[in-house]
Amino acid sequence: MEFNNIIELKARILPALKIRVKELRKQNINFTEETLFRYFINIWKDQYNLTLSDIVDDILNKKIDEVI
Repeated sequence: MEFNNIIELKARILPALKIRVKELRKQNINFTEETLFRYFINIWKDQYNLTLSDIVDDILNKKIDEVI
């Protein structure tokens, strides 16, 4: 799946971002969807041929100490 711009990408992955933020809040870690999105964009910008499933997997499974 290809995205024409960053807004399309963000809209497509927003449900995964919301789930992760909810999980983090249960651990008393206050991130916003925007914070996580900016963090992951910095990681993904140097990667090629990422699939939507790769992106969602990063959002949901990245260890929190790697994100902080």
